Order: sequence, then C-alpha cells, then structure tokens
Amino acid sequence: MFENETRKEVVALDVGTNTVCVAIMKGEKKSQGDAQLGLYGKTRVLGVGYQLAKGIKFGTLCNLEDLEDSILAAVASAEKEAEKGIRSVYVAIPTWSLQSHVVKTSINIGQIPVDEIHLSALLKFETSECIDDDREIIHTFPVSYSIDGISEIQDPRGMIGDKLSAIFHVVTAPSAFLKNIKGCINRNNIDVSGFISSTYASALAVTLREEVSSGVTIVDIGGSVTSIACLYNETLLYLGYIPIGSQSITNDIATVLRITRSSAERIKILYGVSAGTTGDETILVSRIDEYGEEHAQNISKQLLNEIISDRLEEILERVREHIYNCGADKALYQTIIFTGGGSQLSGLNEFIRLKKYFSDVSVRLGKPINTTGSHDFVKSSSFASTAGTALYCMGGITSSYSNSSKKSFWNKIMVWFKRGI
Repeated sequence: MFENETRKEVVALDVGTNTVCVAIMKGEKKSQGDAQLGLYGKTRVLGVGYQLAKGIKFGTLCNLEDLEDSILAAVASAEKEAEKGIRSVYVAIPTWSLQSHVVKTSINIGQIPVDEIHLSALLKFETSECIDDDREIIHTFPVSYSIDGISEIQDPRGMIGDKLSAIFHVVTAPSAFLKNIKGCINRNNIDVSGFISSTYASALAVTLREEVSSGVTIVDIGGSVTSIACLYNETLLYLGYIPIGSQSITNDIATVLRITRSSAERIKILYGVSAGTTGDETILVSRIDEYGEEHAQNISKQLLNEIISDRLEEILERVREHIYNCGADKALYQTIIFTGGGSQLSGLNEFIRLKKYFSDVSVRLGKPINTTGSHDFVKSSSFASTAGTALYCMGGITSSYSNSSKKSFWNKIMVWFKRGI
C-alpha cells in the first residue's frame, strides 16, 4: 500500500523444517528504476536472526520447549541487530501442515450491477460443509466467477445478472497446530498478528510480475519437505508437498561414506552436483570405521556426485509427477522456480537442464528480489519465505504495479482476505 510513501515495519517469523528465521523489516516504495523488478515490493532488513529448528523432526512438531528455545534465540538475535524490541510477528507456517479445499458459493444479485459488497458477501460461505471443525482458514483465493452460468469471469464488477457464483481456493491448517505455534511465541511475550503459507510467501518474494501473470510454479526445497505452489493471474491455485528434502541427500552421503552428518553437509555444500563428473579426482574426508574411530581417507569425487545425483533425481522426479498430476492446467508451469535452502546446492540448475527435467518449460533459481540488508543471507533463497511474509503483511502486493493510487480489483480482494484471517 505505501500510500504517500509511508514506511511500514513488520516482523516475520518463518518456522521451517530445518531453521527458524526472524526478521525485522521495513517496506520502501519502489523507485522508478525498480519498476520492472519483483512482483510485490521492496524491503530492507533491519535485523535478522536464525537458528536450527529444534522441536521439528521430519515435518512433525515433536517438542514445544525446544521449538520455543529456537524461536527465542532467533528473536533475540534480530532484536540485538535492529536495536528494537519485538512485540508481534507474522508467522509463515510450513506447507506440510496445510490442506487445500475447493469451495463453490453463490448469491442472488437481482439484476443489479455487481459491486464490492457482492464480492464481499461471497466470502461469507458456510465453512462447516467443506472444512472440518478442527481446522482454521489461513488463506482464501478467488479462482473464477460466473454470472447466470457464464463462467471464467475474472472481474465481475459492473456486470448484471440474477445469480453471482464463485470458486475459491481455501487453505486451512489444524487448529491444534496453530495453537501450539502461537503458544510457543506467546510464552516469549510476543503476539501473533497472523499466519501465512511459507511456500506462498516464498512465491511473493522471488517471482516477477510477468511470471505470475502467465503462470508459475514454486518448488521450495526444505530440509525434510519439498513444497510446491502453483500461481496464475496473481492467485494461488494449488499447494502441495512431498515428504523428502535436502536432508535426505546429507543422510545418504553420511551413510554411504560412513562420515558424520556435519561432514556430509559440508562436502555437499562445498562440491554440490555435476551431471558430467568423471576421472580420478578425490576428496579428503574423515571417515568412521567399524570400531567407531575416525580416519582421514580419500574418497572419489565421482562417488560423491553419484550419491547426490541419485537422491536429487528422486526428488526432481517426484516433483515433476506431483506438478503434472495435480490436475492443474499446463499454463501453471510455464515457469518453474526452485527456491528454499536446498536449491542452493551448487550445480542444481545445470543438473536439471542436462538431465532434461522440465524440458518444456522455463526453469530458474529464485532468491528474494529487492530485499536488502547487512547479511548476504537475506539475499539467499533460504530467506525467501521470511522476505515474502514481510511483503504480504506490509500490503506490498499493491506497491509495485503503477503510480496510480487506485487499487486494482485483485488488490481489494486480497485486503478482504487478510481481514478474514
């Protein structure tokens, strides 16, 4: 929104499968030269803190005290850097905790032009018929409208008819899960201002306007879960995940080479993957023998590459099947953007191209666009969800479209949805 070039600060908390990240961020109006960069806005990080996500294991919340400690440590780091206290946060929650629903609803309009009051009335649908009592709505997105049977209407305002109908994509989370997350945060004397899907947040941070207009799929490779989101015409149409992530690659390296997980993580990051590795090149590692003792030993770089490649191929194959079988139109994957901590694996983009995954679409790696700060971390794909959460909660959706102060139809829709969170 940023009307009259007002600056606004928010605090974003991303609860991931591998890390907890907290950032105090300030929104800034885009300058003329930034007009074509990014989809939603420009932000500056005042303070950031991140910790290992203790208490979350393989996509399951298993220890609230450990998670609370991780959150508190990340909050303290962000507060210290920004020299500001944190009183409330917007929370990005992982996709594995979410569920999608398709809701159809209608109202009678009595042969008068459709206006914002009618559109708002459509949102007052009966949730008990389609959503279990133990779940809460996180997002509601309009998919399409119809009037008297005429379908695929994007903006029905001003149209006349008897019956206005809509299809919504509704995203929910378990009430108990939200209460547990909220309890961890509240015990640190911090309020929760709202929740957002972490994968949707990542999409807001890394996509360009043209990509979302024509259709884009976000693949967020986390520690133990890879999440998938499909967006079209600025609307989230699909959300899903597969229960495998970058930690599986680390575990494979540690198991096959008989080295510690920390050593496996190090050489995974250091050497990455290459589709054409050959020859006798070796790597010096500290291996654990059958007696539990460590010994320095050379291992084949080609062997390391084969270990990484095998698991990476499994992840990419399952992602491809998931996207193509989700029932979405092909327009949704004209562009596929890989983001998240796992996408930082050296050589990933070249590996995807050489192996001809998604050969019929445009593929790229995604990092936060127009996010600045004192750490390189805030410009990395690991920070995408946190950056996107801040943009969403600042109202940055309206900041990058035009110099006109008039809000578009979709911007108004998003404001209504936020009020209903």
